[in-house]
Amino acid sequence: MIAPILSIDEQVAAVKTTWPQFAARGVDRRAQSARWVGSVRPQYASYSLEIRYELGSFPEARVLSPELIRRPGNAEGQLPHVYPPAEDPTLCLFDPREREWSPAMTIASTTVPWALDWLACYELWLMTGRWTGGGRHAGLEAAEATETTP
Repeated sequence: MIAPILSIDEQVAAVKTTWPQFAARGVDRRAQSARWVGSVRPQYASYSLEIRYELGSFPEARVLSPELIRRPGNAEGQLPHVYPPAEDPTLCLFDPREREWSPAMTIASTTVPWALDWLACYELWLMTGRWTGGGRHAGLEAAEATETTP
C-alpha cells in the first residue's frame, strides 16, 4: 500500500509542532507550496536555515546565514554535498535516486533533522577537511568510475 501524499497544510502543521522556531512564510495553498525560515544550532554555530517545498518536488534547504565557508583545493570539493548554483547552494540531504524521501514523509521529521546533521558534518569538515556525513559526491563518483575502468 502506498502512503498518502501529505498536503501543504499537513506539512506546515508538522513543522510548526515539531520545530516552533521555524516560521512558515509564503504558504500558497493553491500552488501547494511553503517556505520556512528558522534558526538552528547543530553544534558550535547558529545558522538561519530556509526550507522550500512545493508538492510534487523535493524539499530544498539553504543556509541563509552565516555564509557557508569554502575550502578551495579541498579533495572533497570546496563545499561538499551541495547542489549548484555555487552562490546559493542547496544542501544535499538525501539521495533522490535511492528514493530516500517521499511526499508521504513530513519535512519536520526528515528535512529539518537532515539539515541539522548536514550542518554538524559541515562544522567537522571545516575543522578536519574530511566530510564524514557519507553520501555520494558527484565529482568523486566520476573519479571512482575512471579508477575501476581498465
